[in-house]
Amino acid sequence: MAGALVDAIMKHIAEIATGGVVKGYRWVKMLRGVKKEVERLERNFESIQDVLEDAEQKQTVEKNVECWLDRLKEVSYNMEDVLDEGNTALIRLQINGVGNAPLFKRMVRSFISYFCFYSRVARYRHLAVTIKTINKELDELTKEKDRYQLIKREVKQPRRVESTSLVDVSKLHGREEVKKDIMNKLLCRTSEKGEDIQTISVIGMGGIGKTSLAQLIYNDDEVRTHFHKTSCVCVSDFFYHVKIARAILGGLDQDATDLHNQNSLGILLDDVWTDREEDWEPLITTFRSGKLGSRILVTTRIESVATVMKSSHKISLERLSDDVCWLILNQIALEGTKNEGDKTLQDIGWKVVKKCQGLPLAAKALGGLLRDKTREEWENVMNSEIWNLNLAHEYIFTTLLLSYYGLPSAIRLCLLHCAIFPKNYEMWIDIDLIPHWMALGYLNSGENSEKELKGDEYFKCLAAHSFFQDFQEDEHGTIYSCKMHDIVHDFVAFFTKKEVVVKEVNSVENLGLDSSSVRKVRHLSLTVGKGRDFPLSGAYHLRSLVVTASNNNYDVSAEDLRNLFCQSKRLRLLEFGFKSETSLVAEKFLKEMRNLIHLRYLKLSHSNEIKRLPEAVCDLCNLQVLDLFKCRGFEKLPDGIGRLINLRHLSSEGCNSLQYYPKGIGRLTSLRVLFPVIASADGNDAKQFSVGDLENLDLLRKSLWIKLVGNAIDKDEIRRAKLQNKTHFNRLYIKLEGKEMKEDDVIAASNPPPTLGVEFTSLWMS
Repeated sequence: MAGALVDAIMKHIAEIATGGVVKGYRWVKMLRGVKKEVERLERNFESIQDVLEDAEQKQTVEKNVECWLDRLKEVSYNMEDVLDEGNTALIRLQINGVGNAPLFKRMVRSFISYFCFYSRVARYRHLAVTIKTINKELDELTKEKDRYQLIKREVKQPRRVESTSLVDVSKLHGREEVKKDIMNKLLCRTSEKGEDIQTISVIGMGGIGKTSLAQLIYNDDEVRTHFHKTSCVCVSDFFYHVKIARAILGGLDQDATDLHNQNSLGILLDDVWTDREEDWEPLITTFRSGKLGSRILVTTRIESVATVMKSSHKISLERLSDDVCWLILNQIALEGTKNEGDKTLQDIGWKVVKKCQGLPLAAKALGGLLRDKTREEWENVMNSEIWNLNLAHEYIFTTLLLSYYGLPSAIRLCLLHCAIFPKNYEMWIDIDLIPHWMALGYLNSGENSEKELKGDEYFKCLAAHSFFQDFQEDEHGTIYSCKMHDIVHDFVAFFTKKEVVVKEVNSVENLGLDSSSVRKVRHLSLTVGKGRDFPLSGAYHLRSLVVTASNNNYDVSAEDLRNLFCQSKRLRLLEFGFKSETSLVAEKFLKEMRNLIHLRYLKLSHSNEIKRLPEAVCDLCNLQVLDLFKCRGFEKLPDGIGRLINLRHLSSEGCNSLQYYPKGIGRLTSLRVLFPVIASADGNDAKQFSVGDLENLDLLRKSLWIKLVGNAIDKDEIRRAKLQNKTHFNRLYIKLEGKEMKEDDVIAASNPPPTLGVEFTSLWMS
């Protein structure tokens, strides 16, 4: 992680040294002596950067190196905050029209502008002092690195991955007979009779393929049609029987009383860890009253779980043979590449297969690592010193560690951030992964200014290395979501255990973090059950906060939020998801956010209480993502939204009460996503966004949904939208709200390019 952070800081410093692309760091020149300090920073970081790759690989076995890296990360985070704070102050001056005029004119224009300018200069002096302090710490770290005999290693560069190179590994290798046996037991093909619902437990070590086998069986058409209802739940290592029961019933689309009826049920409980009988008893008692022929399929690493679950059948998965592991590795590493059929790689490949130790996940990971690599690179993997590490964790961690170090440092950061998502979470590429990575600055490296495209490249790289699985595709074959194997999740959680915390708490007392631990946390995800007090204090270094409510009994007071935002001023990513009945003091909540100057990502979802965003939100000049998913009571965006000049994603999906957009959205020329678009067709209201205001939004991508409101269509407004210039999206859906509106008028006036598919619909975002 430290490598990517230092790399990002180096790019910021390079911008300072050259004045920045748009002179974004002119504030440095205002202050005496800062230029020399920046040059000193550059020298220190360059010296450290040379040995970072070696330090990252040694930290797993050398405690001193791990501590050195922790201190370096702390300094890097602080430096990033300093640079961001200085740049933010300048952006605010420019937005307010203060930074672009001569000083004398600013003073004459208003005393407020005069005061604003000098207060920021005072802040810059404070930042200069902080830079000097950071330099002293870097001096110490630079001296210390020589004690650990760190050497310069080759730094991996990202390689472009085509979507066609993402190998489909859905075929199950070496488990055909086991699958047939389980299917027979599930579908009641055996001669065994019983009065109760039966449980079948699949037992095996991590990475051996339990979940893949169980999901393949669960999704089999014959299984789906055999049972009246089916439900799949990932139990994982956090056990709360009420939550599990709700998840099961949600999958069955039933209430508890329906478990007693005459319908046969097929239930998959994946990745079960709890073997305490008192935990399972309430659920087992309920299930036992189900109809004869119902089945529960359980996967677990712990044999005692099968006993507690009173399993009718226990099936232990054995390791795969080397022949089967070779089939998997060959399919991923060689098929469809320039190396396919290369006999010279097979001798090394068989040696690598021995390292898999019969684990299909290891074969997949190594296959992804070796794909499109040269013979020399295959030999380097085979002879890597990482195989000699004695990790006190799952054996598979060694294989994953090798694949992890095969990634460029920036992509490693993206992978490690996935620890903030719960196990078995369906991660949406364009909604969860890429916006998160972008908000945290992980997509800033390189010359590609299109961060979304860089995020897509990084995702494909991680998928090609088998860090993701269970891909879902749309009708065009484009992957839109994925999941992470539970072992891979354990792996990233292990590497981020000091900085990323994911907790499910039923009350404030169950948070389980002491004050010293909270201070180290950078990324926190909370699923909160009941209680009115916000369970967080002392998180001064927090950069990501995701809070969701597991039921309707959770509330947040204005005082809780005030304390949170006062102490967690470094937040880049903030997401609050509430159930529909949650009472939220919306106005106070949002006003308290105005001082979160670093905030890039804001998502508020599932709230009926949020009616509007206050104008104070428009002070968040770094905001890149604003998502109001299913805030069904939401009525109005702020009129000053045009000040959010860095906004790239604006989504109001599911905001059924929102009737119009403010005019200022037309000034947000950085927008890549505007979903959906609510536009006046006649442009008669000066405060409302009209279809003609799309004129300068030429960077909008993918599909565009437009609801044209008003009485009639003004053809000049349609022409002003200049749809012919919108080359980045390929599909346009239009819903006509006005009675006098005609489809032919829209087509004639808009003159869409032939590559743009236009569809008129009576449905809205179906």
